[in-house]
Amino acid sequence: MAVKSIIFDVDGTLVLLPIDWDRVSKLIAVESCSANSFLGFVYKCHGTESFWRVHKVLEGLELEAVKKLIVLDNSPDFVKRLCRRYLVGFVTMQSRDAAEAILSRLGLIDCMKVLVSRESARNRVEQVAKAIKMLSAEPDKVLFIGDKVLDGFAAYVNGIRAVVVLRGNTCNRVSDTDYIIEDLEALGIPVAKSLAEAIEISAKMNWIELL
Repeated sequence: MAVKSIIFDVDGTLVLLPIDWDRVSKLIAVESCSANSFLGFVYKCHGTESFWRVHKVLEGLELEAVKKLIVLDNSPDFVKRLCRRYLVGFVTMQSRDAAEAILSRLGLIDCMKVLVSRESARNRVEQVAKAIKMLSAEPDKVLFIGDKVLDGFAAYVNGIRAVVVLRGNTCNRVSDTDYIIEDLEALGIPVAKSLAEAIEISAKMNWIELL
């Protein structure tokens, strides 16, 4: 069944932002919220004074990084073609201002029907849920393309279709009993090595039509 809306993750899927994550980790370490990672910090501390302090500093780093961003897989061309036929939304763990700066640089602002950033949702599951609601979309008519295993799980929880892009030299086996590709396949979520392949897979699954 063809979809009517496509949601894209931004950083890691469309572009790569050169962020000093060691600096961010040090910022998180001195805050009162107990978290071992950036995503864990956002989830546990969302909306607190600690969150907004880190958010402000990180936003500055992100806006600087936009000037040096790396475009992945000719992503603007793919998104522009798809937004002629589908409603397009974006989710990101970047700030809204940084995400808008990225999309503006890529020439994708006119394609943006929805943008959900870290200010308004504490994890990817909540971001995807908000994006679906803002698009007024039926879940089974939505496709999500991201670059993390969590993106696949977020799509599954929200009842939408997904393709996960895992680039480069990936280590698919987490442990002796945990295999990423197998886990995603068990949820009906294909894995691609590029955005182009993700779109090709989506077309072969009859989720979208190529223009």
